[in-house]
Amino acid sequence: MNQNYALTEDKILSESELKLMLKTIKPSMDQSLRSGLHIHFINDYFLILIGSLTGLRVSEAASIKIGDIAENSIKVIGKGRKLRVIPIGKRGRAAIDELIRIKVGVMNQSVGPESFLFLNRNGTPFTRHAVARRFTYWRLRCNIKRSINYHSLRHYFATFLLNNGFNLAEVQKILGHSSPTITAMYLHFTEQTQVRVDAVL
Repeated sequence: MNQNYALTEDKILSESELKLMLKTIKPSMDQSLRSGLHIHFINDYFLILIGSLTGLRVSEAASIKIGDIAENSIKVIGKGRKLRVIPIGKRGRAAIDELIRIKVGVMNQSVGPESFLFLNRNGTPFTRHAVARRFTYWRLRCNIKRSINYHSLRHYFATFLLNNGFNLAEVQKILGHSSPTITAMYLHFTEQTQVRVDAVL
C-alpha cells in the first residue's frame, strides 16, 4: 500500500463479515475432513483464518513454507523482497498446528521445511490469483456486496491491532509498511479514535 492509496471503510472486512465467511466455509471443510475429498475447502478456511490473524499479503500467504514457521513467528519475503518476521499469537499458532495435522492426516501432504503450507488439489503452491479467486467465491456465497478482497483481511488485522492497544510503530513493523504515514490511515477507523471524536466534537 503506497502513500497515495485511499483507504476507505468499505475496503476493510468487518468482524461480523469475517465470522460469517468462516462460519459459511466450515460445513464444507468439515465434509472434506470426513471424506478426504475437495481439499480446497480446507485451504479456503485456513487461508482466511490465518490471514485474519497475521495480516499477511496474498502473495505472502501463498508462499509460506513450513520451515518459515517458528513457535511465535513467521518469516516472509514482503514488498521489495524485504524479509520480515511476523509475530503470531496463540490463536494463530493453534490454527497453523491444526492445518499441519490435517495436511498429514487427511491431505497426505509433506510437512518438511521446504514444503509449502498451502498446496492446491494438484499438490502445487497456490498463486496469488488463485487465493484471490477463492476469497471472492466465498464473499459472493456470503452475499457480501462490497468488492472486498483478500487484502481486506490485512486491513481488518491492522484495525484490530490498533483497537486492542498496539501503537502505530508496532503495527507499522508487523505489517511491514515503509512509512508510518501509511499505517496512520487506519487510525480513522479505530474505536478509540471515534470515542475521542465523540467526546470532544
